[in-house]
Amino acid sequence: MKIIRGGIVYQGDEWKNDIDILLEEGKILDIVPKGKYNEGQAIDADGYFVCPGFIDIHIHGCAGRDVMDGSVDALEDIARFIAGHGTTSFLATTAASSREATRASLKAVAAIMKKQCRGAQILGVHLEGPFINPEAKGALAGQHILPASINGFTDLAGEYEGIIKRVTLAPDVEGARELTGYLVNKGVVVSMGHTAAGYDECIEGIEWGMRHATHFYNAMTPLKHREPGAVGAFMAREDTTIELIADLVHVHPAALKIAVGVKGCSRVALITDSMAATGMDDGEYFLGLQEVVVNQGVARLKDSGNLAGSTLTLDKALRNMVSIGFQVNDVVKMLTEVPACITGVDDHKGRIEKGYDADLVILDKNLYVNMVFIKGNWYGINI
Repeated sequence: MKIIRGGIVYQGDEWKNDIDILLEEGKILDIVPKGKYNEGQAIDADGYFVCPGFIDIHIHGCAGRDVMDGSVDALEDIARFIAGHGTTSFLATTAASSREATRASLKAVAAIMKKQCRGAQILGVHLEGPFINPEAKGALAGQHILPASINGFTDLAGEYEGIIKRVTLAPDVEGARELTGYLVNKGVVVSMGHTAAGYDECIEGIEWGMRHATHFYNAMTPLKHREPGAVGAFMAREDTTIELIADLVHVHPAALKIAVGVKGCSRVALITDSMAATGMDDGEYFLGLQEVVVNQGVARLKDSGNLAGSTLTLDKALRNMVSIGFQVNDVVKMLTEVPACITGVDDHKGRIEKGYDADLVILDKNLYVNMVFIKGNWYGINI
């Protein structure tokens, strides 16, 4: 048994002082007052914040590797790097590409999900496209955008359909309604994104089952006073969730505050949308098939200058949000409990509760990662 001793523990939307967390066989065995149990390996967390492991539901890559590399080695490198920044589980996110490249990526994810991997746990796959509107493709490769159809999806997914947990889909493409219904019936999260749809079309999409918004504000129609667009549709509907890239580049601090103010922190997940350059020097990289130039940490397509993912980590997102005025406990909720709920793993991840997975992040007073535990295994820092 391990004991995380004497930390300031995030539990039930608040911080509790002088708490011990007991870990055994990858689970949280109990949460008790400090010093109640003395048998086992004690890890001193006195004066440190202890929160659930961060969950990134939209990440393409980091450390020079990309999900679209289609290799277990690349996925392991990604998992190890982000674990050092507090992320204990994630959805491996693909970019629109050929059927063969996408299938290779799915095969690699399926393989790594069957083995014990050192690093963050892969929960499944997020397909970002290819069933999107070319007019709002952003940094996705236009030549691989496909019409939305059930047959097109099942052909792309093949034998790996079961590991696909989320699909980004535009409501304004032919076949979107039928594909949304199919995916929702399969328990797949359907995210609205990369869309040129107006408000009414977006409301229809929400009614079909598109209850989450991919990188809110980005690659979707903006809020205008006579045409509220996709942004207005998700702000107006309380039964939806959104995700935000809190790198202070993709979304202005004021817009971050407005979005969270309208939706509430229980309806917002923070994501990285990070690409291979994360953790690397400025230079030239790829996001899927797209050439990207990174300058001062900002990634843009080489040909068009469009933003192309980020170089963000979730611990940095936490510090960014706090720096613009958010409370730490609210930001932690958006990094843990909310993404767990969106992906349907909230019965065992995203909270510090008895019986939950022992995924924990220990932060110092400046909110830098000090220690990480994934299913009870200690990973330290700088993994």
